[in-house]
Amino acid sequence: MGDQDDKLLWLGLYRTRHYVVGGMTILQVNGREVTTGSTKVYMEELNMEKLRFISRVEIPENSKVLLGLKFKVANQLLEFKAKILGVQANVKKRRYTYLVEFLIENDKDTQSLVTFVNKIQLANKQKKLRSVTEIAVEVE
Repeated sequence: MGDQDDKLLWLGLYRTRHYVVGGMTILQVNGREVTTGSTKVYMEELNMEKLRFISRVEIPENSKVLLGLKFKVANQLLEFKAKILGVQANVKKRRYTYLVEFLIENDKDTQSLVTFVNKIQLANKQKKLRSVTEIAVEVE
């Protein structure tokens, strides 16, 4: 893939007014299941296929990693699996911006994703994001 293709991956996402705070765990590395604790992530953009978030955790780019993502929206815990499409590192600030693609395995996954994207976009447009989910103005 060329640089142009990489840049195109990062386009077409819906930006939220504030960061939506969620959790991330690493489920698999190179096909092997692993157990890790959860860390905060700060989502800034999404669509029905992809999500862009900032994390303090650096994940090696050459690893095939399966992530577990959790967000609480309108008192409903929504969980997703995702694979990393790209990363932009700011090593000085220890901030890593990840672009991930949702893995849809069944109708339940599709329904959770539709619910998540619709509720986030609607609350964001109505400037009521804070009332449906945890938000942050900046990355901690």
